Amino acid sequence: MSGMSKRFPLYRCLLALFCLLPALPAANAANNSAEDDSITVYLTVDWEGWSLDEENLQAMRDFRARHPQIPMLHLLNPVYYLRPGADAQAITALIRSTLLPIDTVGLHLHGWKTLLLACQLPYRTTPSFANTDETCPGKECGYTVSLEFAYSTAELETLIACSSDLLASQGFNRPRHFRAGGWQFGPKLASALQQNGFIWDSSRLDADLLLPKWTEDSGLVQLLRQLHADASIFDQPRELLPGLVQFPNNAGLMDYTSTEQLLDIFRQLLDAKKPVMVTGFHQETAFVYLDNLEDALRQMQQMATDRDVQLIWGGQER
Repeated sequence: MSGMSKRFPLYRCLLALFCLLPALPAANAANNSAEDDSITVYLTVDWEGWSLDEENLQAMRDFRARHPQIPMLHLLNPVYYLRPGADAQAITALIRSTLLPIDTVGLHLHGWKTLLLACQLPYRTTPSFANTDETCPGKECGYTVSLEFAYSTAELETLIACSSDLLASQGFNRPRHFRAGGWQFGPKLASALQQNGFIWDSSRLDADLLLPKWTEDSGLVQLLRQLHADASIFDQPRELLPGLVQFPNNAGLMDYTSTEQLLDIFRQLLDAKKPVMVTGFHQETAFVYLDNLEDALRQMQQMATDRDVQLIWGGQER
């Protein structure tokens, strides 16, 4: 009896973590017992708000046609709808042309001036995670402004509520999943997400994953060192606040990670028996990087098969 009493708190902790994990597709969940070796890979798409170019959208459509079994979490930026002369119906049609029924739509925010003003918030120009001058009077800017450092918790609550309203007004489900632009995420954004009913964040990143493209002294790497000082590719889901779970972007995004690097991360996660990997790409550069990601995903599947590990494509609770 005394031994059971010592083990019971651990059992409760494990049970609580299991209950927080987003639902997986029923077929996968039914075939995956607690004894099986498995890894769940989540594929995310950051929609930056820059453009909706046909070459990128077609690259995504082609990928979906070849891999209809892989769900995607689309993290949409509502600023597309705020550009001068924006045709909301046409924009929605373009976005939806890349979606499948198994997908989920979430929210992705950068500090765009147009969005801040539309949400009746002050526009701030610093700090920039790319050391960019974001004053730009009379034109669009704000992409590189760190939301976590530039705005208060109350302002971020308003921004998230307003942005969610914008997506919902275009017929999308109200988002409950989130990633901050530039992974500029901290306690203020966490609180703002919780207050707006979000359940899932993926804004934690090991800055080392960016070093192939960003220098150590760059604004992005330096700010991430402050925000996520102890981040690692081995990071796994954890509760940030009651009801809000963080799924770290522990494998980065394809724009900064080569096929070989992504495979190496996958291999390390398998070696360490870590159950979750989160990767993805940007819509705005899908034409450039999605083929590399597709090549990595095929090799990951083969690696998992060779090791007798079940690779589960992670879906979302909607």
